[in-house]
Amino acid sequence: MDIPGWLLKEYSINNDFHSDDELWSAVNNIFSGRVRFTTSYKFCFLKAILDSIYNVNQNLELPMADLFARFTEIYWNLVVKHNLRQIRDGRKSYINILIEETKNRNMACPELPFERLTQIERDRLIALATKDCSRYVVGALCTDLRYIVYGFDKQKTHIKFNYFAYMFLLKYAYIIGKLNYFEWIKFLESVNDKEYAHDIAGCLDDSSQRTDLSRYRKLLLEDLGNHRCFYCGCELNNSCEVDHFIPWSFVKDDKAWNFVQACKNCNGSKKDKLAGPQFMGNVIARNKEILRMPLLVEAFKADFNGYRDERLPEMYKSAAFNGFEVGWEPKAS
Repeated sequence: MDIPGWLLKEYSINNDFHSDDELWSAVNNIFSGRVRFTTSYKFCFLKAILDSIYNVNQNLELPMADLFARFTEIYWNLVVKHNLRQIRDGRKSYINILIEETKNRNMACPELPFERLTQIERDRLIALATKDCSRYVVGALCTDLRYIVYGFDKQKTHIKFNYFAYMFLLKYAYIIGKLNYFEWIKFLESVNDKEYAHDIAGCLDDSSQRTDLSRYRKLLLEDLGNHRCFYCGCELNNSCEVDHFIPWSFVKDDKAWNFVQACKNCNGSKKDKLAGPQFMGNVIARNKEILRMPLLVEAFKADFNGYRDERLPEMYKSAAFNGFEVGWEPKAS
């Protein structure tokens, strides 16, 4: 195709076979220096895809609204908390303008996390970002990936993956994410004044992590009545900590099906390790329990969209492949 990527209105993906070498070539094309970056949108949209890769439905589709919810949440912290520009030539990107308008309307301080905005304000901001930012980035990234990774419909309601590209992303999402970070950092350093361009890697990590996990703590302790540490079995009382069973440093996402209750010692000792595989069945059984409780399913509907019992083993295997230490167990008391 000769049409510029950002002008691409729709693209229908097929399931033709693509080798890992061909797919790596497409990914490396983004970071080769041949691709033009006016804003950081493509870096952020790729991150949103990688962060959501385990949330596809059976047709290998991801809703655009979900991707731009992640896109907007990431940018909120980069703009509000860290005051980082996202476009060249000293101008403000549209996402900057949208976020600053929302910040001013809500009189938000720089430390206000995205999840603390009212639901109405979050939905409004995400809808505007989906409408106005998707027109510039969805087709552009599809083109830069040489049309072999995903396609999208004319109304931009979702993206749909080529099967072989999807399996490739499952396997290499962590590595691709690191490459994306490296190039994103270089871009942000080039468009921001030095006073704002320090520790950009830390800013990107900070932009992905939620600060308020209280609703998940309530789910584990009160709604499910789990008052013993998931790992060592000690009584938790009111000292429950929320642990990502598959480490957050790998998934970069917060979902109820990946959270377990833990004591301070186990949570601090486990860190970004993978617990022994014997714990896997207990997490899956716990998720089945949640899915049998209509009120909890409704309350955490977004967390369980597209969830399958196979998801945790898939993620566990992928994290191990990407070098995460396997086999952590609680210390004997």
